[in-house]
Amino acid sequence: MIEPSALPATPGVLPPGGEQSRRPQSGTLQIAAVVVAALAVLGVLLGLVWIWWSPPRPVGFVVAPHAVQPDETEAFAAGDGRFAALTALAGVGGAIVVWYIRRLRGPLAVIALGLGGLIGAWLTEAIGHALGGGSSTGGTQTLITHLPLQLHMGGLRLIEAAIAVLGYGLFVAFAASDDLDVDDPQSHSVRLGGQPQDGWGHRDAPGALQQPNLASEQPHGQM
Repeated sequence: MIEPSALPATPGVLPPGGEQSRRPQSGTLQIAAVVVAALAVLGVLLGLVWIWWSPPRPVGFVVAPHAVQPDETEAFAAGDGRFAALTALAGVGGAIVVWYIRRLRGPLAVIALGLGGLIGAWLTEAIGHALGGGSSTGGTQTLITHLPLQLHMGGLRLIEAAIAVLGYGLFVAFAASDDLDVDDPQSHSVRLGGQPQDGWGHRDAPGALQQPNLASEQPHGQM
């Protein structure tokens, strides 16, 4: 039986119990944190764009304390639709940018995109509502001339995260390399050298014969 220590040192293959591991390195975690922070900052900026792009909010009538009957116009649908468009573009852009960060490729990238997308969309809504002006309070039986900007379809908060994760998943699905070409010197991906049972070849390509004596043995009658 061949001891693990007797195996030849080959690039891309580490013996069991080596110092390197598949656990995310601290640098990779920092990159993931930067992705989450960048999507959060983008969410703040998109909140300002949402305010600028949305149509004027409709009026509302205060029928009772804390009960306002809005004048339901197309402004409600337009505001929600533009929020959806902005966050969807942020999700697509996030997926593309993160895919090109080779060191981050893998499950951690999906987590960063999902978490960052949720935080970014929430900040977009919060900034738009807080800085968009308008009021939702007033005396009973009075008219409010400008309602605040707000999201009416709660499910739209998930669009950015969902599209970011889905877009990244499409990149992974159509990747040419099984290891996603991870640009990480501490990766365990099988690169040049392959596995011992594969003859130390290049990934899945055939390597040297493990029993070279078989090459000289040919059936009788064959040249």
